[in-house]
Amino acid sequence: MDRHFIDVMKSNHTIAAIATGPGPAALAMIRISGSDSARIGDAIFTGSLKPSAMESHLLHYGHIVDAGGARLDEAMLVVLRPPHSFTAEQMVEITCHGGGAAAGAVLEAALAAGARPARPGEFSLRAFLNGRIDLAQAEAVCDIINARTGTAARAALERLSGGLSRKIAAVRESLLDAAALVESLIDFPEEDIPPAESGKLINDIDRAREQIARVLAGSKAAMVLKDGARVVIAGRPNVGKSSLFNMLLKEEKAIVTETPGTTRDVLEGWIDIGGIPVRLFDTAGLRDTLDEIESHGMERARGKLEQADLVLLVLDGTGPMDQEDEKLLSQTEKYARLILVNKCDLSQSLVNGTGGSWLKISAVTEEGLPELESSIVARLTDGQGIEPGAASAANARQAQLMGECLKHLEVARNGLQQKLSYDLLASDLKAAIDALGQITGQTIGDDILDRIFEKFCIGK
Repeated sequence: MDRHFIDVMKSNHTIAAIATGPGPAALAMIRISGSDSARIGDAIFTGSLKPSAMESHLLHYGHIVDAGGARLDEAMLVVLRPPHSFTAEQMVEITCHGGGAAAGAVLEAALAAGARPARPGEFSLRAFLNGRIDLAQAEAVCDIINARTGTAARAALERLSGGLSRKIAAVRESLLDAAALVESLIDFPEEDIPPAESGKLINDIDRAREQIARVLAGSKAAMVLKDGARVVIAGRPNVGKSSLFNMLLKEEKAIVTETPGTTRDVLEGWIDIGGIPVRLFDTAGLRDTLDEIESHGMERARGKLEQADLVLLVLDGTGPMDQEDEKLLSQTEKYARLILVNKCDLSQSLVNGTGGSWLKISAVTEEGLPELESSIVARLTDGQGIEPGAASAANARQAQLMGECLKHLEVARNGLQQKLSYDLLASDLKAAIDALGQITGQTIGDDILDRIFEKFCIGK
């Protein structure tokens, strides 16, 4: 993204973009935001009222026309008066027929009437710059759009509603009060902080650390819910890996036969396991072979193991464990894994070993499936489970800033106990406050905004 991106987006230009996804669809929406949006609406919309005369938030039927008055499409138009719009600016939203041709024609008409094409994330950035949402809420907009499960969408909606922001704001306010007290003492460096005030500062810092630590503790679950997880099924040939893959996907995507080595490439599919979007991989059976094609498949399988968030190592429960099984158990020990003893609906000969989580399943009868799914969720969230309404750091940026806040608070607390200078104490408290401010956007540079909003879609 060019260096002038934020400067351009801070300008007063009226912008327009298609807000709906590409491709055939029943409807499409074109957004226009800025002080000239109603005037542009007047130029391109014909109906019972001109947009400049419409009441806010009331839909009107009419037609979109070009500069020569030729009709381009039927449309419904709504004017959103500030500050009661997404950007807190005057906005016009036009709903027309879906598909690239109709929506493109409406957008071109708006641009010809004076709008500038919106950049990726420009509507959300304007909402942030105008105080409509804070930075954590803006990031949640992107998370809702990209959510792959209903649970992930609900968690993002909670952040968009301000759940995380309120937690951060409350802690930041308490630290601002503590910093103000310390600042008031800087002019009297020879005087010690009164014991009562010192005790209150330590309690305030401890309470802030506890609250931030609690929010940070849920970050693993929040991030896997947002980003999804890569789960790889591995094992020897003919142990039921593809049957397990099909069972979890609930479709016959992999070919299943009694012939070992049927799967020679990596198959994949997305599934919802306990609300977590899981990218599931079925891999070629791992064994010693001279078959060149099968060897290539096994190399790809080993590559997927290196990228996995969790490995499902499948063993055949109908026979005793042999050297090949022991070899696989040793080779996969370095990965986060669940060891699945398959075919438990048949006569069992394999005895569960030690080291790792062992589960008995049947990829045919689905016996053990609930236990498997709950175990996958537990391993992917470090035992935290999924709580869509929990206020947690939802990305690495937020988690890193919370970690920085905790470090500065620990230094401040130690300095307070050691009666270090007020200047040092004030500096550490300010650093902690600034770290929290960067989460919600009170203290953040344009270069960081660049990196955040360039990931957004056009029209958002």
